[in-house]
Amino acid sequence: MLALPAPGDADKDPVVLCGICLRSRRLEPAGRAFHAEHEKPKLEGKRRPAQARKEADSDEEATPSDSWRKKQKKEGTGRSALKLSALLTGEDLYKLLEVSETSSTEQIKKQYRKMALQHHPDKQGADTEEKTPGLSEKDQHFIKIQEAYEILSDQTKRRQYDSTLDFDDDIPDEVDEHLGFYETFGPVFRRNARWSTRFPVPEVGDDQTDMSKVHKFYNFWLSFDSWRDFSMHDEYNLDDAEFREERRWMERQNQKVRKKYVEAERKRIMRLAETAEKYDPRIRAEREERERKKREEKEKRARAKQEEAEAKQRQEEEKRKKAEQEAAEQAEKERLQREQRKQDKQVAKTLRQRFKRSVQEKCNLEPLELEDLQEFCLALEAERLQELCESLEGKPAGKQSDAFVREELAEAKRRRAEEQAREERQRQEARKREQKVADVKESVPWSTEELGLLAKGLQKFPGGMGGRWSLITMKFLTDNGHERTEKEVVDKTKELSEGQSLRSMGSKMAQENTFQAPKAKAKAKVQQQEVAQPEAAKSAVNGTSDKAEGKDDSSEWTPDQQQALEKALQRHPASLDKNERWKLIAADVAGKTKSQCVERFKFLREQLSKAKG
Repeated sequence: MLALPAPGDADKDPVVLCGICLRSRRLEPAGRAFHAEHEKPKLEGKRRPAQARKEADSDEEATPSDSWRKKQKKEGTGRSALKLSALLTGEDLYKLLEVSETSSTEQIKKQYRKMALQHHPDKQGADTEEKTPGLSEKDQHFIKIQEAYEILSDQTKRRQYDSTLDFDDDIPDEVDEHLGFYETFGPVFRRNARWSTRFPVPEVGDDQTDMSKVHKFYNFWLSFDSWRDFSMHDEYNLDDAEFREERRWMERQNQKVRKKYVEAERKRIMRLAETAEKYDPRIRAEREERERKKREEKEKRARAKQEEAEAKQRQEEEKRKKAEQEAAEQAEKERLQREQRKQDKQVAKTLRQRFKRSVQEKCNLEPLELEDLQEFCLALEAERLQELCESLEGKPAGKQSDAFVREELAEAKRRRAEEQAREERQRQEARKREQKVADVKESVPWSTEELGLLAKGLQKFPGGMGGRWSLITMKFLTDNGHERTEKEVVDKTKELSEGQSLRSMGSKMAQENTFQAPKAKAKAKVQQQEVAQPEAAKSAVNGTSDKAEGKDDSSEWTPDQQQALEKALQRHPASLDKNERWKLIAADVAGKTKSQCVERFKFLREQLSKAKG
């Protein structure tokens, strides 16, 4: 900077002046820059070398140094986080404001205004007595009132102050016999209600209180939420911290101490509620009533179970007696039936002997007819034998008696043959139905592809070819998911032919193909000729052809008799004696004699020979 001389000092030289420029820098106690500039050096200087390398903004707990621990409060000099001035030391703030400890904030505010008007220095005269230089006793009292109002009007500070006041934490362990339950525990609950954060606090009540309210009362105290402050037990004064890390460490140490007192307070309130619930006469009466009902219910169930067991035992006893009675009756009934059967058997035996004597006396029968007579007697019941005996005994010996006996034998034989034929038909029908059901169960539905292959096989292997069905089965129906048998192929072909000849089916399919029409027609003609021979043989066997009917001189044969003859021929082989064999065959064919069966066999053999020729 250049300074020029004044107008009157023109002869002087100009002077050069050099000033100092002062600049201020504003620092705020926040952020990483503040920590790195001011707190980190102090923290690293107090840490161990291994932890000095960690970043300042890490979440790990700061390591306390010896200087931090030396700032711990001395034993017995603990104070609350609430800071009181020297004037309020040893003073009761509620007495200063002349209010009770349960007064509301509005009541305290109203009382403070009233006392401020009364004790304002402007409203007081001069006071020569002074405890503090510059302040009179009245001024000091007014200042105490102001500070007391500042603390009690703030809910947080008031709670901290109330927590430092003397409080009776005692809890009765049992009921005082002179006071009773309600007078013993009622004051204790009302005393501890001041710490509740929830209002209104329920009362203990009396014997007339509804049980729902009683349960609500104990639920409230078992989940009690206390606002009691234990900052007076802090070990460290946060104002002694030099920087933020040290202050945080002190806060954590103080929180650990407070947590122990908070847990102890919770257990104390819990023990108070549990002890009161244990000795509460209303809870006891309810518990006894519940136990009584449970006991009665249990006894009721036991009685019901016992009655049910007795009823079941009675039912079993009655059932056993009834079963024994029924068994005795059944045994007696069976005994009577056996005796009756024995008597009937003896009577039937006597009647058979009587009938045989009558027949032998009045009729001349051949040996074979005597065998038929024996079978006839065994088949008849006692009543019928009695009738026959009386009928036969009333007739004289001669042709009339002989005819009567022979007619009865023939009628009995006919009925027996019809019965056998009917039973045989029923058995055959049952077997057919079973076979049909089995075939339906075993058969797998034919697909469109298999039907097409079957048609091709019938066309390729026409009727009359040896092993036709086995060739169709092996060549066309073995590699298509399901291996078909020859029986299935034949059955399906019969079903598709709708009663037509199996061998003509291939020719019919061939006629439908224009490019193979001549060849198919020739095959069809051969097939028709081949079919004619089995049909003629079948007609000869069944005895249904017109030619057979014309040449059969014997009596008419029914289909059942023809079937019975065929089975008898198979049942009785030719190795037997000829007479004995035909005798047995005639016995199996109802309504036919031995000579008729022989003539029928010869006739059928002749027809088969002609059909083959």
